[in-house]
Amino acid sequence: MAITHFSEYMDRLQLYRSVLWLSMRAMKTSIGKITPLVIAMMVFSLDIPVGNYGEGEINELVAEEYVIENEGWLDPLYCDGEICPEKDREPDFTPLDAGPPELDFGWWYEFWSDSDSNGFDDRLQLILSGQRESVSKTSIIGDDGRYTVAIIVHYAWHPGESDISALKAVIESHGWDEAGAWFMVAKYLDAIVLDHVPVSSLIDIWNLEGVVLLEEQAVIAPYLDKATKGSKVRASGTYTDSIRGLGFDGSGQVIAVLDTGVDNEHYSLDDFSDENNDNTEEASKIPDNKWVGGCDSTGVGQSGCNDEDPDDGDGHGTHVAGIALGTGDSSRINQGYATGSYLVDVKVMQDYGGGNSQSIIAGLEWVITNRDTAWSAGNDSSRGIQVVSMSFGRASSAVGDSNEDGSSAEAVLVNRATENGLVCVAAIGNDGANNVNSVGSADTAITVGWLDDKNTINRDDDQISSNSNYGPRVSDDDSESWDEMKPWVVAPGSNINSAQHAESSGIIPGSEVNRASDEYTQKSGSSMSTPAVAGLVAIMLEIGEERNMAFMDEDVPGTERYEAIRSILASSSEFRTGWQIDSTFQDNSWNEKYGFGIIDGAAVATEMFGGGFVNETGGPVPPQEGHWVEIESPRKYSWLVEGETYNLRGHINEHGEDNGTIEQIAVKIEMEYRESKNKPIQRMSIMNWSNPIGLTNWTAPFEVPDLPDDYAELEITGMVAARNDIGRWSNTTEFEFPVGRVNLTLEGPSGVSEIEGSVEVYGEFQSIGNATIQWKIDGGEWQDGANYGDGLWGEEDLLGQRHSQSPEDGDGKSDPDFRGHVYCEHLFQRGVWEQNGEVRKCQEGDEGWTSWSFDWDTTQFKDGEYILSVRMVSAVGVISQELYRRVKIDNIEPMPDLLFVSKSISVQEYGIPMQSAYVNTFLEVRATIRNTGDLAAKDVGVTLEEWGERRDEYLIGNIDSGEFVNVVLYWNPSVSGESLISIVMDPLNTIEELDDGNNQLSGIFTVDPRPPGVDLAIREGSISAMTVSSPIPRPDESAVIEVRVDNLGSQDAQSVYGTMEIKVEGRGWELASNSSVPLIMGGSYSTMSFPYIPNQTGPLEIRLKVNHEGSENDWSDNERERTILVDSTTLTGARDANLNPGESPVEIVRLGQDDGDDLLISEKDGTLHMYKLSPSNTLIECNNVIEERWSGDLSVVTTEDGFAHVVWTRRYMGPDWFLMQTVSYSTVDSSCRLSPPQDLMPGIPLSDGKYWGVDIDVLDSEIIVSGYHRDVFTGGTLDDVTDIFLLYAQSPQSSLDWYLNPSIIHDIDADPNHKDPVAVEFGYDQIHILYQTVRNDTTGEKRLGTWYTHGEIDQETWSYRKAVGDYTARPELTVITEDKMDWLISLWREGDPQESEIVSFVTDSSFVTQGGMEVRMPARGLSEIEVVESDRGIQVFFDRVGPFGPQVEYGMIDIEEGWIGFSDTVVRGQMNCADRSDDSSETSIVVFSSGRWQIRTLIDDGGSKRDSDLFDQLRSSLGLDQESFDILLIGVALSILILGIVTLAGVSAQGLRWAGRRSTVNKDDTVVMEDDVIDLLDDSDLKVGPLEVEIIDSADNLEPSNIRKERRSRRAFEQDEAPYEDKVVVSEDIMNGPILPEIPATGSQISCSECGSRIVTSPGVTSTKCPVCGTRVDL
Repeated sequence: MAITHFSEYMDRLQLYRSVLWLSMRAMKTSIGKITPLVIAMMVFSLDIPVGNYGEGEINELVAEEYVIENEGWLDPLYCDGEICPEKDREPDFTPLDAGPPELDFGWWYEFWSDSDSNGFDDRLQLILSGQRESVSKTSIIGDDGRYTVAIIVHYAWHPGESDISALKAVIESHGWDEAGAWFMVAKYLDAIVLDHVPVSSLIDIWNLEGVVLLEEQAVIAPYLDKATKGSKVRASGTYTDSIRGLGFDGSGQVIAVLDTGVDNEHYSLDDFSDENNDNTEEASKIPDNKWVGGCDSTGVGQSGCNDEDPDDGDGHGTHVAGIALGTGDSSRINQGYATGSYLVDVKVMQDYGGGNSQSIIAGLEWVITNRDTAWSAGNDSSRGIQVVSMSFGRASSAVGDSNEDGSSAEAVLVNRATENGLVCVAAIGNDGANNVNSVGSADTAITVGWLDDKNTINRDDDQISSNSNYGPRVSDDDSESWDEMKPWVVAPGSNINSAQHAESSGIIPGSEVNRASDEYTQKSGSSMSTPAVAGLVAIMLEIGEERNMAFMDEDVPGTERYEAIRSILASSSEFRTGWQIDSTFQDNSWNEKYGFGIIDGAAVATEMFGGGFVNETGGPVPPQEGHWVEIESPRKYSWLVEGETYNLRGHINEHGEDNGTIEQIAVKIEMEYRESKNKPIQRMSIMNWSNPIGLTNWTAPFEVPDLPDDYAELEITGMVAARNDIGRWSNTTEFEFPVGRVNLTLEGPSGVSEIEGSVEVYGEFQSIGNATIQWKIDGGEWQDGANYGDGLWGEEDLLGQRHSQSPEDGDGKSDPDFRGHVYCEHLFQRGVWEQNGEVRKCQEGDEGWTSWSFDWDTTQFKDGEYILSVRMVSAVGVISQELYRRVKIDNIEPMPDLLFVSKSISVQEYGIPMQSAYVNTFLEVRATIRNTGDLAAKDVGVTLEEWGERRDEYLIGNIDSGEFVNVVLYWNPSVSGESLISIVMDPLNTIEELDDGNNQLSGIFTVDPRPPGVDLAIREGSISAMTVSSPIPRPDESAVIEVRVDNLGSQDAQSVYGTMEIKVEGRGWELASNSSVPLIMGGSYSTMSFPYIPNQTGPLEIRLKVNHEGSENDWSDNERERTILVDSTTLTGARDANLNPGESPVEIVRLGQDDGDDLLISEKDGTLHMYKLSPSNTLIECNNVIEERWSGDLSVVTTEDGFAHVVWTRRYMGPDWFLMQTVSYSTVDSSCRLSPPQDLMPGIPLSDGKYWGVDIDVLDSEIIVSGYHRDVFTGGTLDDVTDIFLLYAQSPQSSLDWYLNPSIIHDIDADPNHKDPVAVEFGYDQIHILYQTVRNDTTGEKRLGTWYTHGEIDQETWSYRKAVGDYTARPELTVITEDKMDWLISLWREGDPQESEIVSFVTDSSFVTQGGMEVRMPARGLSEIEVVESDRGIQVFFDRVGPFGPQVEYGMIDIEEGWIGFSDTVVRGQMNCADRSDDSSETSIVVFSSGRWQIRTLIDDGGSKRDSDLFDQLRSSLGLDQESFDILLIGVALSILILGIVTLAGVSAQGLRWAGRRSTVNKDDTVVMEDDVIDLLDDSDLKVGPLEVEIIDSADNLEPSNIRKERRSRRAFEQDEAPYEDKVVVSEDIMNGPILPEIPATGSQISCSECGSRIVTSPGVTSTKCPVCGTRVDL
């Protein structure tokens, strides 16, 4: 019985596959409570490995099966609210203006993505029902509020003008705008291709007359020296049989590369001769150019393919072209397959490496149209296009099956190209799945799989890559089965070294674009396999032309050419024993992964020439007679060179006697050598008797082996014989060839020390006949340096002549072949006579090494570093390997040399690069200057000019030798239009430089006029809050919310008013405050303030709105919501970090033991310095440094024991003077004491790889370190692999204490140029890591994404990985463990820097968001994120660009309360680093503000672990650091002291005056006054009433002190009764106390007439002065 596939069996029963049972959709349609039972029965009875699927795999599988034959998956189409009636897709009429159809009628019924057969692509149907969104790369927001789609509208006929008009009328009624949109009528399809189509218009388009199918355009993605030899296209020592050995290289054939464009100025792609070294020359102007034509179908708003020479902004297309037809530049190392073929460059993908299929369709139609074009840029041999190479396909879809049946628009167009005589080669893709789509699914595409050749020529270890897609393709239900056989063949695609494009560095349009030169890079994928086959096909077509094969003789182009190529590839590819045979074609076996096998150039040649290499024929057998075969080349006795490849060629001697019909040629090649003088000559076989390629004209490629230098008398013998039709063999024709060596050494200059003047360049060589030493500097032209000859070489030696060793032959006669010397003397060896002068030989031990030298005049070059290259050209034309040495010339007296590092000017608005700006916009014009001279430049003037007029200027005091300086100039353009702006260094030419011709940098910048009218706008980052003492609002304190309101229009706004609303839980938005300003001028701004008193800590959501009298251009930006963080913390004032010039902070370290225990780590010129921070944040430089050869990575964690654990990357000089790199670890305390560094990773040469992105975490005594490790030579191969490593230790004392897991995550696509580190954290029982890698999934667009992984320390490879972020940077991770559960707080920047967001999640260890704690906040220009843990939550600091420029934001994440509060603007500037001390409840941050580094501190209210007293609370409320607060206390204390001194002085002065007055009274008669009744009083003190003074007789009769106290109390009581006086409360005891007894008079008693005071005088006194009021009183 027939066996039914399990999946088909379940589909017929309308059952879900086991994996689909796990999806929510399957559960909704399940059968209730029996579902678990059914699942279990299926799993156990059918042995379905459900448990092996990870979460990501399940989701992927569910997505792939989203659309199956059950129509219930798709919502029906609705027309005017009702289900649409079935559409008639077989119209019985054709419009008069329509054209005849290009395709067969009814093809649309078999379209692969129309499961309900309604003529509506399932993918579009899901978009229509809201289950999916558009994936178009050109999508915009339509009038219906949804992302527009890119579609292909298919007709039953070729659409005419009426169809075009009807379609445009429909889409325009839904808001479609032709400006900037794609609209193209296909030439070879019955379709119209368009984009920007509103979703709301799809039903109306579908209902148009003649429309038979709406198809969604596919999102297209690219599929990413030994390969050609392993494919037996180039000859090698391993495989001497090769198709190129026949002299065929694809000459005259034209290959169209449809890709991301090609940088054809690359030296491997510019010309055939590789003589051109000017990569600025236009391709069409090069005499023997390879590029003959091209077009670009990716332009914005264009429809079709514009004829031009497109550049490659991605690099994919250049690499692909190099594989197909690159010459390998003058070195001829990295050659492609068809080096003789021409290039047609068709750009069908954007510079990001992807696009919509509309570009593919336009590119293919252009190719078909130009299939016979006589290229104006080419020559007579280049005509039309013969081969099409397509290394792309549909990006993986989240909907439907990715495996197609070849019915998509682009696949149908490939078939049309084949029908027009083109051979189309396509990539199968890199998903590692049964997925054949897009152009690769076309019936007539030669679809190529990805073979991993293990970077070896030997084919024995080749195997299919696990990432290569496989077949078969979905059946199209026709009678043919071969069109489902995908792949057809496989070819090498792993780590292919090919041409590298030049990435543009320009920012301003029109800026200089970089040019590709001779650099190469490695890429892998079926994208690399495809051009290999395309190149091989070009060679096959050349052979077909040369041999006049039938399939090339086509009067009318058709499919015959493709069919012949297809058949030859199927029968000549290597299909190995042991592979499963899944199908057959023309008696050839086919496997679903390998196709018909691995391409084999030699086998192709065998089939096309009707013969080939058949090894071990046994050779000729006697009797042999006749001379039937000739050897043509190499010439007899001509020189061969070790390591070189040659072709032994010849032909049948048709005039040979009695040769009959020749049926076989046999070739043998041997090598003779003598190991030493005393050993006999030995022989080795290079090629045993074998059949060469061809018969009448035959070829046998071979390679001369490399033998040790002490081997002598090397000679190769080529032998050939022929066999006729009656089995008789001819005599053997033999040619002998002497073998020599061509080698070179370079011994000086050494490159270690600087050179000057005339320098001797010297070394040794081995050569044949002559030796010409050539040299060049950098990429310059080769020049002759010295010439050497053996004194014996002549023209005859070049043509080949025999050299005998003796003057006489064996018969004693003169030997005519004796030349007076022997072969070895042409190798610069010394000849000697032996056997009494009868035999000439060379001296034993002389290997021919000869010294060479020449003088090089270095004064012809500017001082600086250069690469000096040398090579040698021998007399036989073989060139030695090129050697180079890096040298530094220093001839001129020390002087500066200033130049611009950047190649274009960067115009920015507050740190964001701008392409254009409005008039009257404040802009920054930036560039980077470097002093490449050997002397510092002083007082360097820099000016900014606009059309030659000076706009700004800047003076740089000093630029040291080698120093980089970033220059920022300011520009406020006042006129709209294009402006030529220039930055000029040293405009007055006052600095003597080595070269002042590079002191100006210019570019064109567009200035847009401001729109007329008023346009008020509240921009991102324009809202801030503050209190009197801090920019952070505090609970129950008055705060002010400020907003900057911009008027983007040109007209003034009058009477502007605004409101502030607060969002109240459960009640929504409530009005909180109002504000107004009378005027905001056009092109200007104003600030509005809203007072508010928050009543609790946490996030406060506010909404601000502004309005004005009059009309408004755009109301959408008059309102903005913002979250403000209310927090009990205070920001201190700024303290400048006074670092040395050119020094930058790297980390601030809060050790938290005592005040002044903190550190700052800084960097200058690759050295890591340390500073102690005083309590006031002033810096004291430490005597030691952390590292003198820092390589850019540093991570620090502090612990409660007062130590900081530091890990960093460093460079050092290794063995043989290689610059090495490793990862080091140490600890440091508050005294800058550094423990001995421990090197953690094996040293790696920087030329071979790199460590970067390291991070560290510490838990008690446990330490983990993680980072990236790139190894260019992984496992001793050329595999460029990047892994993530993990290191673990407990209290390590040395490097031996660390455990290394070198590859927890293997082979990621990480870019060392992205400096963001991994984020590693301890969890409860797992380690958690965020890392970055380049993603090209889903959209096919390459971008940097963030991934999350976790695993255990001793787990060799971590299997759990999850993509969590797209277009990301600066990932940060904090893990909090509670109740054995890990909570992950993750943050990163997402999106392009100009439109970036800060993203924060709180998740579990499966990265599932918890409690809805996810926040996305716009953060334009974000460059740094810092996270610190505190007792109150996670503090977050980041920067972004607001209307006033860069600003630092502060936020908080509180897991316990379940909120994320972003954020408060705390300071203008850029964030650098942050750290916290829990002991002091302080967080220090380092920012770059106002052109200098500053240190600020956030001080929490309370919560300190130290004993907090009144002074600590006062310091916190004032927002002062410890030292500033101490200074304040000292000031207050000094003030009090001075006040006390002044008071004491006043008392003393009063006492002296009183004593002086007493001296006027008779010393025997005194006025006695109670000394403690009257106090010295100030005006603000208590006033004294008239009853408060009593004059007593004498001090001898004074009352005791308690009585005086009672008096004071009484006076105080009496004072209480006086009007307008301060009252004193007196106790009842005093009030009710006894009245003082009356004092007896001892003299006269009087009263003062002025104040009423009673005065008692001694007898005899006649007058006195009242001691109270000073009035004279007469007695």
